[in-house]
Parts: sequence; C-alpha cells; structure tokens
Amino acid sequence: MTGSQPPQWDQSFREVGLVALQAAVLTRRIFLPEAGPDRLSPEQWQLLLALALIDTAPSPYAHPTASVESLAIQLSLDREYAHELLFAMMSDGLVVADDEDAEDPLRLRLSSRGWDAARAYIERAGRFLPGWPPERWPRARDD
Repeated sequence: MTGSQPPQWDQSFREVGLVALQAAVLTRRIFLPEAGPDRLSPEQWQLLLALALIDTAPSPYAHPTASVESLAIQLSLDREYAHELLFAMMSDGLVVADDEDAEDPLRLRLSSRGWDAARAYIERAGRFLPGWPPERWPRARDD
C-alpha cells in the first residue's frame, strides 16, 4: 500500500469480509430489542429462540429440555449472566422449570407465553430473510 492507495485484497478475502458484515448487520436487525412491555435483551431473545428450537427438535429427542449450563455454552454466554437472564425470564412468565424430575441441574422450557413470544419473534426475524416465508412453509403447530 502506497500513499493514499487502498490495499488490493484478493476476491476470496473480500467475500469473507462481506459475509461477516452481512451476518453482523442481520444479527443486529433481527435481535434489535423491540419497544414494548415485553422488551427483552438480545441475549434473552437468543435464549428464548434456543429453548424453542431445543423443544421442537425432531426425534430421537423425546422431550428435550435445557439447563442453564447447556444454554450458556451453546450461546457463548457467561454462566452467571445466563442464569440472571433466565431467572428474569422466569419472573416474566416466559420460561418455566421442567419439574418432571427433581433434577440437578435445573431443566428449563418455554411457557405458553414464551411460545407466543418465540413464534412472533421468528415471524419478525423472517421478514429480514429474502424469500420468506416460502410458499410451502409449514406453520408451527399448537399441540
């Protein structure tokens, strides 16, 4: 690089930069907190969506649940911070403890209110994805 001339980047190097930029912008747009009484942090929305995806996993997972530890690892969150976020979500009625077994660690799942929020958020996120929803997009079931 000389003077005011920018460096010459290889096309593949530029493509990595473009993909990284697009991912950052898309993430910011999708997880940007919405206004309203149910205003969650981006990390809480990620926890909500992770719980929804875990609970809707196809077989062989009969009744999957998630622990604070597993969610913290999956989302690269500090364990204590994830615990605080999930406790707040429990207090707000979005997440409940799965009490089928008195297990340690505590297992979590979405409440009915949490499912409504997850569905609304996935539909909102889909508006930022080109071609969404597909014509033959199966709607989520309310079993």
